[in-house]
Amino acid sequence: MIQLIALIEREWWEWKRVILWTVGVFTFLLLLSLIPMNRMSNKFESWAEDEKLWIDNEMSPSLKFDSDELTEEEIDRIKISLSAKGIDITDKGAESLDSLIARSKQTTKDKLSESPLAVIKPYSYGILAGFSLIQFFVLFIALFYFSDSLFKERSNYSTLFFRSQPVNDHLILLSKLKAGGIGIIGLTITMLIILLVYSRLAILTVSGDIWDIISGPLNQINIFQLFGDLILIQIVSLLWLSPLILFMMLVSTTVKNRPLIVGIGTPLLLAITLQIIFGENAFVTQIGDIFGAIAEMITSQNLISEMNVVPAGGVDLFGSFWNYLFSVRTLVSLLVSGLFYGATWTMYRKNISTN
Repeated sequence: MIQLIALIEREWWEWKRVILWTVGVFTFLLLLSLIPMNRMSNKFESWAEDEKLWIDNEMSPSLKFDSDELTEEEIDRIKISLSAKGIDITDKGAESLDSLIARSKQTTKDKLSESPLAVIKPYSYGILAGFSLIQFFVLFIALFYFSDSLFKERSNYSTLFFRSQPVNDHLILLSKLKAGGIGIIGLTITMLIILLVYSRLAILTVSGDIWDIISGPLNQINIFQLFGDLILIQIVSLLWLSPLILFMMLVSTTVKNRPLIVGIGTPLLLAITLQIIFGENAFVTQIGDIFGAIAEMITSQNLISEMNVVPAGGVDLFGSFWNYLFSVRTLVSLLVSGLFYGATWTMYRKNISTN
C-alpha cells in the first residue's frame, strides 16, 4: 500500500502542472466573461435611468413622463413592454417611471413564484451543457495522460529503473490507472464547483434586480443532490469508457512514437477500412454506442423536462444513477478492460524500445 501511494504521488508531481494550469485557465476564462456581462448590465441600467415618463394628454393621459426626450416609438415600446407583463397602465393615474418599474418587478416576481420552472429549466439545461463540455475536455486530457503514461517512461528509460526496484509490474500499472481515475474525478469535481459558483456570480453580475427576481426559483433546486448526481454520472461514464482508457495504455506501451495519434487514428482508420471493404459500420456503431449510452442515460433520468409542478421538498433534476453503476454494460466494460489490461501487462514486460 505504501508503494502504491508513493507511485501515485509520483504521478501527481509529474502532472500537477497540467492540472493546475487547466483549472487556472478555465477559471480565468469564466471570470473574463463576467466583464462584458457587467458592462452590458451597466449600459442597460443607464438606459433605464434616462427614460423618463412625461404627460401627454393627447396620447395617454394616464402616463406621466418627466422628460420630453423620448420619441413616440420609444413611448409605444414602453407601453407594449408594460402591457405584456400584465401591468394595466390606464387605471393608475399619472405614474412615474420608478413606480412603474417597481410594479413591473413585483409582477414578474409574482409570476415566477407561481411558475418557478420558467427559471429552473433554462438554468438546469445550462449547467448540464457546461458539465458536458467539462466531460469532453477532461476526456481529452485523460486520453493524453494514458497514451503518454508508459510511453514517456519507455522513451527516457526510467522504466528500467522502476523495474529494477522491488516493485511489482502490476503495482506500477495500477498506479497509472488509479492516478488517472482520481485525476479525472478530481478535475471534474473542481471544474464543476467552479462552474456552479460562476453561474451564481454571472447572475449577480448582470443585475442585482435579476438576482432579486430569480433567486427564489433557483433556491428551490437541490444543489447538493445535483452535484452528487453529476459526479455519479462521471463515475459511470469513466467505467463505461474504461476499455478506451486501457486501449490507450496498450498503445502507450507498444508503439514507437506518437501514441495519442496512433491510439485515436487506428480505430478511425480501421472503421473507414471496414466501411469501404465490407460496406458495414458495425465497428463504428460499437464505438458510437459507448458515447450514445452516456447521453441516453442522462436523457432517461432527466426529470426536469417532464416536470410541471415544483415538489414541496425541492427540485431534483435527475433520478437515480445507481442502477447504471451496477449494470450489464458496466460489467462488460470491465471485462473488456481486463483483456486490454492483460495485453498491456504482457507488452510492458517486453519493454519495447521507442527508438
